[in-house]
Amino acid sequence: MLPRPTGYPSRQNVTFPSADTTAYGGLALPPSGSGPGVIVIQEWWGLNDHIADVTDRLAQAGFAALAPDLYGGNVAHESEGALRMTQALPVPKGVELLSGAVDYLLARPEVTSETVGSVGFCVGGGFVLDH
Repeated sequence: MLPRPTGYPSRQNVTFPSADTTAYGGLALPPSGSGPGVIVIQEWWGLNDHIADVTDRLAQAGFAALAPDLYGGNVAHESEGALRMTQALPVPKGVELLSGAVDYLLARPEVTSETVGSVGFCVGGGFVLDH
């Protein structure tokens, strides 16, 4: 993998406790190293390249952005698979996983805010309303 250019957000895979398990996600930090927190909630496809790109763009804009992986590493490439994964994730479980992501992000020293924002796409938009 090529190094990222100077001034580009840094992205890392992270783990954190959530919903009585270990959750995973992608954390992107702004070039300044710190900023207000924002949770980026995936589409029904899973934590794919598009969501990673949105997370990077928010970091470039100055946010500490975390995209939690609600599907445990699974990514769908066709709508039937995406539907199955979405249906297998009950809304209360998804909200519980996202609550752990919020707690994790707020505990990071790079996060300068006392609360976090959230943005969601597709199924993630529904979770933004439920969270």
